[in-house]
Amino acid sequence: MKKLLMLPFLLLVLTAGYSQVKTRSYVVDPELAPRAHNVDFTHLRLNIAFDPAKGLVKGKVMLTFTTLRQNTDSIWLDGIKMTIKKLTINGKEVNYKTDSAGITVYPSGNLGWETNDSMEITYVCTPRKGLYFIGWDDPKNISRKEIWSQGEAFDNRNWIPMYDDWDDKMLTETIITFDKDYQVLSNGTRVSVKDNGDGTKTWHYRMSHPQSPYLIMIGIGKYGIDERKSKSGVPLHLYYYPEWKDRVEATYKYSAEMIDFYEKEIGVKYGWESYSQIPVQNFMYGAMENTTATVYGDFFMVDNRSFLDRNYIGVNAHELAHQWFGDMITCRSDASMWMHENFATYYSALFDKEIFGKDYFDFERRGFENQAVAANKKDQYPIASSLGGTVRNYPQGAFVLNMLKYVVGGREVYNKAIKYYLEKHKYENVDAHDLLISFEESTGMSLDWFWEEWYLKSGEPDYHVSYYEKDGVTHFSVIQAQELSEIAGLSASPDGSRPAGLFKMPIWFEVHYTDGTADKKQVWIEKQNEEVNIPNPSGKKIDFALFDPDNQVLKTVTFHKPFEMLKAQAMKAENLLDRLDAVEAMRTIDLDTKRAALIEIYNRETFQAVKAAVVAQLINDANTQSRNLIKSAIVDKDVLVRKATLSNITLIPSDLIPDYEKLLSDSSYSVILNALMLLSKSNPAKLPQYLAITKGVTGTVGRDVEIEWLELSAESTNDNQYINKLVEYTSNSYEFRTRVNAMQALKRLDYFDTTLLANIINAVPSANDRLAGPAAETLQYYYGEDRWKSTIADFVNAGKWDNWQSAAIKKVVN
Repeated sequence: MKKLLMLPFLLLVLTAGYSQVKTRSYVVDPELAPRAHNVDFTHLRLNIAFDPAKGLVKGKVMLTFTTLRQNTDSIWLDGIKMTIKKLTINGKEVNYKTDSAGITVYPSGNLGWETNDSMEITYVCTPRKGLYFIGWDDPKNISRKEIWSQGEAFDNRNWIPMYDDWDDKMLTETIITFDKDYQVLSNGTRVSVKDNGDGTKTWHYRMSHPQSPYLIMIGIGKYGIDERKSKSGVPLHLYYYPEWKDRVEATYKYSAEMIDFYEKEIGVKYGWESYSQIPVQNFMYGAMENTTATVYGDFFMVDNRSFLDRNYIGVNAHELAHQWFGDMITCRSDASMWMHENFATYYSALFDKEIFGKDYFDFERRGFENQAVAANKKDQYPIASSLGGTVRNYPQGAFVLNMLKYVVGGREVYNKAIKYYLEKHKYENVDAHDLLISFEESTGMSLDWFWEEWYLKSGEPDYHVSYYEKDGVTHFSVIQAQELSEIAGLSASPDGSRPAGLFKMPIWFEVHYTDGTADKKQVWIEKQNEEVNIPNPSGKKIDFALFDPDNQVLKTVTFHKPFEMLKAQAMKAENLLDRLDAVEAMRTIDLDTKRAALIEIYNRETFQAVKAAVVAQLINDANTQSRNLIKSAIVDKDVLVRKATLSNITLIPSDLIPDYEKLLSDSSYSVILNALMLLSKSNPAKLPQYLAITKGVTGTVGRDVEIEWLELSAESTNDNQYINKLVEYTSNSYEFRTRVNAMQALKRLDYFDTTLLANIINAVPSANDRLAGPAAETLQYYYGEDRWKSTIADFVNAGKWDNWQSAAIKKVVN
């Protein structure tokens, strides 16, 4: 990960309508432009086989290319630590030079300008990234045996020599030879499967439209395939582990419907020949949107019970959206990568809205906003930057897209612009300017200001709002209280009347009256101090007032309201977020004042977030009415309300223990886990009974319930069988989440032996940071203890390690 210094610089932009020169602040971004390259690769044909026990790739790749420059005397290929057996251009062997990063190829004489040529490379490599051999080193033969790739951002260069960057698009085909008892998946249409008569088959896949190199994938394992088809005719190939066939329905719920929804919502047909999904073990992310073939972590393959805690719907929808945003249209450089993730996150939320309703969608938006505000407190990077980070690439960008829809006038206008953008740039590379131009050309609107304050600059407005009534008018006062900055908000106005750092947004104001009527007004707020007046000539009594109802604008806001107004808003506001804001604003009000209102709100409310917010405020209240509400929440039909009764309490009052004990048999594994942990702490005398109730429950991710059960059993007895099982779960026979959970449990138990040490050290050099990181932290803890330090040092010194293993281990043990 690169850590780069943020510096503002000024870019002069001539703006229509002004004779002055307008200045705009940016953040220096070294990844703004793509790399220089002198040829355009148009086709890649990969013929590949493996020795999985050795992690060895044996490949032959043919690259077709067009020269871009008049004098092309060398060509650079990315290829990490590869051994080249043979390299030809147009059938003739040529000179080349390799280093740890790639291959410099020297054609025999200059290639012609804009000519079509081909290069063929025969090679072998043992990649540490990009291609992963899972389970082939498991001495107990418990682990699944798989091979799968993960190319984003630039890791496919570890197993394919090629120009590996965002801004190249080429037709690809893959020819893969492997054990005939396995299934093999790659991008595009499966052209053929040939039985070679020697225990292997050869699978041939071909793409009909170009893709970027990072999207090339392979997935190999033992699978069944569930075949479906969308209403529009797109074939779906949904892979699953044969012994998990009962999980197919829950995991792949709505998969075909998603394609139909996106085609209707986006207005552009799915752009590829088919769509496949394949679960893999030890995947380090959630999923990856390879063109036509999504790879996802098998921890998302859940049954109906696990579905309550963690389901694949959101991730499924996110990765499918990338087939339009990221795969069909791809960023030109790192600085534009947000254009993939913003859209995929937003359209996934839109699908959630279609399935689960507007309240669900709005609560997702609130989560996006909260994450954005937190990120903007840490640094001042914009969305449109390679430095923006995960929050800006995903949730903040998704919120801004919804805000863009609001600003341009709603769904129809927004969808028109998106359709125009996709059709104009289909199978091409784009950057932020292309999206802006598409919106302006298709709507006729001038949106440069929106791009400046929300994409090219950072932060959000901090509104301080108040109101008062006088002479039949409701007067709103709005102050933009954020620190003014050149790298946030809009630039200063040419005439100097508006300082830099203010935001310009259209905002609705609403006044709701006790008779059920309301007045509303939309005003562009762009000055530091503004007053908005809403006439009330009939002198109606105000029930509650709203600033930016339904939370359309990314912001922080301070708007103090009396308790009676908050109560009315919580019970009567149409939109979930307005009701939720009212309940959250009651946190500072004393219990005796708000108790009855909160109970009434809980009983009227239909959405879990508001009910959970009420639970959080009444959970520690000993009043009988509050206790009865908590008892009701413990058995609420919504699992998220039940979870709120556990997450908001640290010790269960004795009179509620019988109610909480019911949760040990809950339908949700997460509820069982948290109930077991809380009850064992609150009522340790009954721990044996709690363990008896939960015995045999595995859990959802990383055997979480079982690991906790083993830890509590080991802690409360002298039986080594529980310790031994935890140690076993730290080995490479098991997927990484189980290993990490077991390591952390043993660390809490303060247990150490050499078998555990060997398992931890095995994990430290892993290419999966989500395993290697926790393993290194665990090793560091044990190595920091004098009682174990020499044992660990001796073990490491006696071991025979490859250089890459030794480098990782000796970062901790030195």
